[in-house]
Amino acid sequence: MTSMSLELNRQYGTIKSPWAEYAIYSFPDASLVSRGERRPLMDAMNGIIAVNWKATEPHWTAEASPFDSKFSLILVYASSGLVAFSVYRKLELAAGPAIYRSGTEVLPAHQGRGLYGFFTTEVLRSSGAADTPETGILYGWRTRNPIVWAANANICEKVTPSLLGDTQDPALQAACVEMCALLYPGKHLEFPGMVMRGAYGHIKHHRQAYHGTASLVDAAMSRLIPDSADALFSVGYARV
Repeated sequence: MTSMSLELNRQYGTIKSPWAEYAIYSFPDASLVSRGERRPLMDAMNGIIAVNWKATEPHWTAEASPFDSKFSLILVYASSGLVAFSVYRKLELAAGPAIYRSGTEVLPAHQGRGLYGFFTTEVLRSSGAADTPETGILYGWRTRNPIVWAANANICEKVTPSLLGDTQDPALQAACVEMCALLYPGKHLEFPGMVMRGAYGHIKHHRQAYHGTASLVDAAMSRLIPDSADALFSVGYARV
């Protein structure tokens, strides 16, 4: 493994990896990443984003750092270095505990191996979702990627905005507005479509051919947010 992964291993324990070629590190408090490793790790995270998106400037910066104690972080290393990461936050809303996916990225060469699903399972496990088996836990994300939206919606009992024709849930709509206000103060959320204009002014989504549910989601997104800078803010009741 790389020197970075060895440093992380000293700082924090590993998660048992389902893959022989990957080492996985979990930081429930992202501020536990040692200060000397933050800059190279941030650069590696921004490097993955720059591959997956058309980026005009770094997404994570010293001013908007993923190493704040409000964030939790999961990192996946191969022998070549960092290949995937997931940043998330635990929140308390009026309706109860919630989890928010702040950002998950996987290098293209490592996509299709189940890493996104692995991240989701770990995030839900850490959030205490198993303690709410009847209702599920409030689970939020912001995206304009149809595949990401479909994957997250698939683990939810209900979700708002509903892109596939289901009726809207007023409680979820309220949670969506509250969560967005906590995470992005001052950012306007258009109701009832839950559209956040200009969310991705510095990064542009790479469009691709979509299949199955993702193609239906893409069609709905194309109607709601044709501008690549806009995003949908979504909340659902996630099941473990």
